[in-house]
Amino acid sequence: MVLKDQLSHIIESLSQVGFEMVLIGGSLLLLLLGLIAKRSLVSQIVYVLVLVLAMTLVPLPTDLGVWFGGALAVQELTWLFRLVFSFLGVWVVFYPTANRHPFEYYFLLLAVIAGSAFMLSAQHLLVIYLAIELTSFASYLLTNFNFEKRSFEAGIKYLIFGGTASALALYGASLIYGFTGTLLVSEMDFALVQNPALLNVGLLLFIGAMLFKVSLVPFHIWVPTTYQVAPTSAVAILSVIPKIAGFVLLHRVLLAVDVHTQYWLYVVIVAVGMATIVIGTLGALRQTNIKRMIAYGAIAHSGFLLGALLIPGETGVVAFAWYALAYGIINLVAFYMVSVLEDRQLLDVKDLAGLSRTEGYFGGLITIVMVALIGLPPTVGFTIKFYLFTALWGWYQTVVDPWIMGYLVVALMSVVFSLFFYLKVPYFIFLKESDGDVQSVTNPGQRVIATIFTLVLLWLFISPDILNNIADNIKSIAW
Repeated sequence: MVLKDQLSHIIESLSQVGFEMVLIGGSLLLLLLGLIAKRSLVSQIVYVLVLVLAMTLVPLPTDLGVWFGGALAVQELTWLFRLVFSFLGVWVVFYPTANRHPFEYYFLLLAVIAGSAFMLSAQHLLVIYLAIELTSFASYLLTNFNFEKRSFEAGIKYLIFGGTASALALYGASLIYGFTGTLLVSEMDFALVQNPALLNVGLLLFIGAMLFKVSLVPFHIWVPTTYQVAPTSAVAILSVIPKIAGFVLLHRVLLAVDVHTQYWLYVVIVAVGMATIVIGTLGALRQTNIKRMIAYGAIAHSGFLLGALLIPGETGVVAFAWYALAYGIINLVAFYMVSVLEDRQLLDVKDLAGLSRTEGYFGGLITIVMVALIGLPPTVGFTIKFYLFTALWGWYQTVVDPWIMGYLVVALMSVVFSLFFYLKVPYFIFLKESDGDVQSVTNPGQRVIATIFTLVLLWLFISPDILNNIADNIKSIAW
């Protein structure tokens, strides 16, 4: 009878990971099709169909629970971001690309999404590690898909940093298991440990590996070079999907250890977040390459996302979900614009001088995207930053914690400084003159796609109902 119950539980559990199974199966199908089909359009069609099919297998919010003996936990955030990952994954098909190996390319993209989806629900340390590794190895290979020397060098650096983070995660997990006697995050009781010092070391090592995945200081060094040399459509995925999954995973771990009662860890997390915002912002100020500038901006945004996780209760979870969703959309729109410019070898801001003479409309769309990255109206960037700052201020008034006030001040100053580097792009487009002739950089199809993408940023500001509906569905998760 026990065996029958176990088999029944396994079968029921398998129905909850249909999303991930379809992604893995679809990725393998793409590899097989690559042996017999040569047209890149076939790879794109199969890639989109796999994501759409996977989306239909996402369990409804009523089917939430713990599966595989507690190894996986399907919660509201899991449900939400599975859908978001599918949507964002389809988005990159519209990017202008010239891949020599399209089937292998989309195979790796599906592997990244599948690994990130497992990260959303994993709460067994070994499952967490395997999910991170699946995502990481696919990411390493995607970095090299330009097949250039500098891409190879960046990929090697990324691999070295990633391998180090993986080693830290394994050693940290072994220490945690040795002192708590369990590999399940939900069953760890740190209060009963007699030698907490070594346990804290293990916890720091394990959390450090997650900081690498979400590009928080001091594990951010790989980001600028990797973003600069990797294929832009791959960067769009890597800058959003694994990062969001990593933050959901980090939230689960911080929730398990009750970070607000572990003051030393709380201070470390706050300090890391503030340092990330500062370094990302100051790093972006010095950049003239647009991809590197957005890369440093992405580091700063990681600090903002971490700030949302510091707020306990439903307010913090909603702030994180709003910010992650909107930031993902903004980032993918931004990298679409970059991919169009990159197609014409226009990645330095100085190369954009006088572009308004031939591409005034496209320049206006780029300006809206830059405004969204700053966090100004009338874009959704303002909505999410306003909600986050309001939530941080409300939590400060509740606890009167100087660390939270410091975090809020640093975040506000970052928004001010970001004006100087994000608006550098429209400044060169509209206010600087070119010494030579200025060529058109877009075709009608690209302008239509860019318009639709940009309108999404404006629509979410004007009508944020979708964000409110999301908030209603995830309020049950709290510290």
